[in-house]
Amino acid sequence: MKKIINRYTNFLAETSNQFHVATKKHAVKCKKGCFECCSVGFFDITLLDAVCLRENLKKIPEPIRKRVLAKANEQLDILEKKGAFSRKDPLLKTLASIDSISRRSAKMSCPALDEKGRCLIYEYRPHICRIFGPTIRGPRRVVRLEGCGYFSRDIQETEFDILQNYADENVILKALFQKAGRTRIREVDTIIPAALALDMKRFL
Repeated sequence: MKKIINRYTNFLAETSNQFHVATKKHAVKCKKGCFECCSVGFFDITLLDAVCLRENLKKIPEPIRKRVLAKANEQLDILEKKGAFSRKDPLLKTLASIDSISRRSAKMSCPALDEKGRCLIYEYRPHICRIFGPTIRGPRRVVRLEGCGYFSRDIQETEFDILQNYADENVILKALFQKAGRTRIREVDTIIPAALALDMKRFL
């Protein structure tokens, strides 16, 4: 498992580097200080992201780690009281369940966000956190990844091959499930508070 986590951590670092180069070239980098996408509810992340995030959380200084975990658990308590989430079954198995948790958490910010909008786990943030912002378009202007809408310019797929990026991620995701004894990738996700507060390896 440790080798897979290290492999994915390296993949995320390379993804960040490639995306940075592409956004800089097209002058579409996120504006410094903007954290809107982190403050309007929870989006889904893969179990690979969840396992990796939980493991790398150990590298965060203890005071920050305790703060982030306390916030994550507080948010899960609220969502459970609303009947919107369950620690016993923290998996999002359908698009409907993803949409539902997004709506029910719309007034919540990421538990790793501080009062000034800074990410306290930035080095270990999930995949989607690294590639969201500008829209990525393929040939004939086909949208590959819909951005936040603040940008008048897009990133061309020739500059950041999002489909290949997803394919590379899936190779590592498949290795994770194989390590857990499964023959194929499970089409399930979770949310960042659960990834921080729960040992998601139990749900592979």
